[in-house]
Amino acid sequence: MKKAISIALAIMMTAFVMTGCAKAKDAAADAVSDAVTAAENAGDAVSDGAASGDTQQSAPAGSANDNASEFVNAYMEAKSAALERLMDGLSNNPDTMMSAFSFLGVSLSDLYLLPAMYFGLGESSVATALAMMGSKDVKYSEQGNNYTITYKNSDDQETTMVGTYDKGRSLYVVGTTNGMENTYFEAFRTSFGYVSQFYSIAEDGTGTVYQIAVNGSDGTFSIETGIGRPAALTGNESADFPKAAKEWYSITGNTITGMTAEGTSVNFEYVPSESEG
Repeated sequence: MKKAISIALAIMMTAFVMTGCAKAKDAAADAVSDAVTAAENAGDAVSDGAASGDTQQSAPAGSANDNASEFVNAYMEAKSAALERLMDGLSNNPDTMMSAFSFLGVSLSDLYLLPAMYFGLGESSVATALAMMGSKDVKYSEQGNNYTITYKNSDDQETTMVGTYDKGRSLYVVGTTNGMENTYFEAFRTSFGYVSQFYSIAEDGTGTVYQIAVNGSDGTFSIETGIGRPAALTGNESADFPKAAKEWYSITGNTITGMTAEGTSVNFEYVPSESEG
C-alpha cells in the first residue's frame, strides 16, 4: 500500500537522525512494523470491500468527484513526498541534523488520522479496516458530508473521530479520547497544492500545532509548541503561510531554508541520500 510505505519512510528518516545511516533501517523497523502492517491490511480490507460492492466505484484522487477518503489519501501522499525530501536534507546536513526531530510529530500525525482514510467507504470497510489496526467496538455513521467513527483503540480507550468534507475542497476532523478533545485537523486543496494544520494536546495539556503548505514535491512546514488552538484556515493561504511561525523549514527545488527553534537561519542546497551512495 503506497500510503503505508510513505508513512514508514517518513518515520525511518527520523530514525536515520537518531542512529546514523548504517543502522537507520534496523532502528526504524520495530517502531513502524506494526503500524505499517496494520495500514497495509486495512488497505487490503478496503479494496476487498470495494470489490464486493460495499462501496461505489471511486473517482481518481484529486478529481472534483472524489470522496473524503480519496481526499485524505491524496493529501497525505503529497505531504509525505515533500516531507521525505526535507527530512532527508536536514538529516544529511551536520548543522541541521537535530532539526529533523521536529518532524516526528508531523509524521506520526498520519498514523493518528488513519481512521479518516475510511470516511465515505461504508460501514463494513471501516469496521474491518480499524479492527486490523487493533481497534474494537467500531461504529460508523455517515450523514451527507459528515462522518463519525467511534471505537476503542488498542489501549482500550474510547475514541471518536468526526469529520466534515467539502467535496473536492477541504476536510475538517476533530478527535477525542475518553471524552476529551485532543486533536483537530484541517486541510484545503488550493491552486498550488494543499495547505493544512494539525493540532494536538498532549496528556500534560501542552498544545502543538503543525502547519503545512505543499506545492508538488516542494513544501513548507512549521512547528509551534505550548500554544492554544490556532485560528481556522480559510483555504486562501499562500504557500509561505507556515513561515509566520517561530520554527519552520522549507524545501523549494534543491534549496532548503528555514528558522530553527533557537532562531538560527537555515539556507543550504539539498543533496539526496541516493546521490551519496
